[in-house]
Amino acid sequence: MKKYGMLVLAFGFIFSLAVSAQDQVPPQGGQRAQGSEIRQGNRPQMTPQMRAERLAKQLDLTADQTSMVKGMYEKQDAERQKKQGDVQKTREEMRAQFDAERKTQDEELTKIIGTEKMKKLQDIRAERMKQRDENGPRPQQNEVK
Repeated sequence: MKKYGMLVLAFGFIFSLAVSAQDQVPPQGGQRAQGSEIRQGNRPQMTPQMRAERLAKQLDLTADQTSMVKGMYEKQDAERQKKQGDVQKTREEMRAQFDAERKTQDEELTKIIGTEKMKKLQDIRAERMKQRDENGPRPQQNEVK
């Protein structure tokens, strides 16, 4: 009877190890760049490569267009990093600057991908904004519930 009890305990231990090993979620290799992502809170931001690939998939861009878009995104990220130290601007100034930069970026993107694909991108953006407005604001992570 002692052997049977020890055998049951051994199988129970092995079973619990197997169950706990299955609970662990492996990292999603295709969705994150290794070490090159910029973290904001608990959510990783998309790298220029990931952003360019996503846009290429949505708009059926050529490899040349994708590489040009990636270069544009890398340049934008570098400029954004430089400007992060400048926190003295008011909200209105930042909004006006963002709108001007967005317009410039859209003009540059239109030259790269063409007007037809730019129209498709603007439709995608409008739909995303509509969904965001319908869902309401996201709660802050450090908000007390």
